[in-house]
Amino acid sequence: MFRRIFASALLLLATLTARGQDDAVIHCQPGPWGRIEYHYIYLAVPDSILDDFPMPAPISRWSFHGHNADWVRAFLVSVGMDAATINRLSNDPRSAPEEDNVISLFPDEADVLKLTAPNRLTLYKELAKYTQNPFYHDPICVPDGDVDSWLRGAEMPKNVVDLIRQLIYRDGDGYFFSDLRLILKYAQSDTEARRWVKALTRVRGVVADLHIDASDDLPALRRYWSADFHRADSLPMLDAAAQTPHGTTLDLTHLLPLIPRQLVYSYVSPNIERTGQTPNCHWTSLNFFNYTRQNILLDLKLATSTVLDNYEQVSPPYAFGDVLFFLTAQGDAFHSCVFVADNLVFTKNGENEIMPWLLTRLDDVKQLYGREPGYRIQAFRRKWPAGG
Repeated sequence: MFRRIFASALLLLATLTARGQDDAVIHCQPGPWGRIEYHYIYLAVPDSILDDFPMPAPISRWSFHGHNADWVRAFLVSVGMDAATINRLSNDPRSAPEEDNVISLFPDEADVLKLTAPNRLTLYKELAKYTQNPFYHDPICVPDGDVDSWLRGAEMPKNVVDLIRQLIYRDGDGYFFSDLRLILKYAQSDTEARRWVKALTRVRGVVADLHIDASDDLPALRRYWSADFHRADSLPMLDAAAQTPHGTTLDLTHLLPLIPRQLVYSYVSPNIERTGQTPNCHWTSLNFFNYTRQNILLDLKLATSTVLDNYEQVSPPYAFGDVLFFLTAQGDAFHSCVFVADNLVFTKNGENEIMPWLLTRLDDVKQLYGREPGYRIQAFRRKWPAGG
């Protein structure tokens, strides 16, 4: 346990010190949260977790579940594949239907690169429907499509980075990469392959600071950061900062409640994994104000009941601690995060252990989850008991 926590701490330190001189400081819009500015950081999974990560075979694979061979052929025609390529893929002995009604194709690099951008998107969105295609079902998000920042310091060969640029595709407002298997065939060793996976699974977060001095409206700040005085444990730190001569800068993590303050910028540790299920976004969001972690929230039905019983729907403007649910057109929640201030949220994007808890931009979360057609965001605010 301590080895993993220590590795996470070293990782964060290395990530912060690697910040380039050209990285912009971004100012939040004015609001009841005060004067906030932030800059980007990129977090990579610690080696202690990556050591247990099952490395995929370096062979591209497209799996279709619940369709017959004729349907697959027709679909490949619809995404612009020529008859010779379709025949070669379909006649490959490995593509024979599997016991669970899955047909898998094994394209080579040339097949993948021949796809036009629209056809790649159509194909990959179809592959994303099937859990047999993990890297299409849960693609790697490249924030803003900025490959240089995303892979800074990765020490990957130029030809591999150039290939990655060719394979990135746009879906909605986000840029994604799904061809990890294809890239890994260029690695010269298991060590190099794992180093590349570590680089390619980096995620972007922010480090934010609150600037405070005697000119600020301290009563308004105290009200905002304590959720209208329902969670006042961060107020001593805020008061101390406000009393500093000539003002000071306060890392925003000091103003988060206990549980998110413990988790932010970290990865899943073994003591959490003992619950039998990795914490997800809803567990993260609904534990935001709790003093002790309520693992009953890992159950979707019970988490839904908690929202119905203890939260109320609210409209913008959002307040500190509001839970933002991403809903399908049918009203099903497929992600949630917690509003912190302006465009900043606290989130865990994904249930797997290679995704950390983050302070990040809501716009970045939208890049990742905005692929859902017709999605909307609905905010829920905690209903506090009298005196609670």
